[in-house]
Amino acid sequence: MGDVVLHYRPGSVAGLSGLLERAERLLESFPCRTPPVFTPWSPVAADRHLPIRPAKPPPVITGPPHRLPPEGRRHLPREPEVPRLAAEEHHDRRPAPQAPLKRSWSVFTQSRVLQDESLSKEFRGVVAAYKLHLHQRAKWVIGRHNCGGGGDIEQVWRTLNQRARSSRLSMCNANIRRERAEIWVFCDVVRSEEVGRFLKEELQLSGRIELCVHRRGNVFSV
Repeated sequence: MGDVVLHYRPGSVAGLSGLLERAERLLESFPCRTPPVFTPWSPVAADRHLPIRPAKPPPVITGPPHRLPPEGRRHLPREPEVPRLAAEEHHDRRPAPQAPLKRSWSVFTQSRVLQDESLSKEFRGVVAAYKLHLHQRAKWVIGRHNCGGGGDIEQVWRTLNQRARSSRLSMCNANIRRERAEIWVFCDVVRSEEVGRFLKEELQLSGRIELCVHRRGNVFSV
């Protein structure tokens, strides 16, 4: 027998106890069955770590490996045999693969601590207008249009890798975005002006490069 739900009208709480007794007496004549003990389908605790195996072993395939008739086997194409010496000579003639340039680098060196006084009046105005922190990170974006007439972004990246350990690039990190044809050079805001002029001079960039700050966009250019 399942659960029995007893409904009564609101306001008759005083007679609820008598109503419950009456319902219990009416249910005494119904048979009560004890539910069976639940038996899990999984094995007992002693067999839990044993692997589950199929009741029957796997079928055994017997017979020759090739079942094609002789006339069918005559039409199968045969791979040409290549002499071993010729194959080795052909392998030796392959050009050695060139190691790709690293996608990013970082420079951490001991250098002087720059203060607000080292910034130009124009750049101090930018810092005040955008409420930038001096040790907040910013990035210089070098695009293909900054790489001269050829627009060789890979050549600029190679030159930048050669200048990576310069003292003027201390505490900087950079990476190349080949899918965007851009180079990003990250530095602190306090060093942004110095790093930007260094990139323009050393890499011989054309046009203007933009300084970008997170959630501020392009804030300065040289």
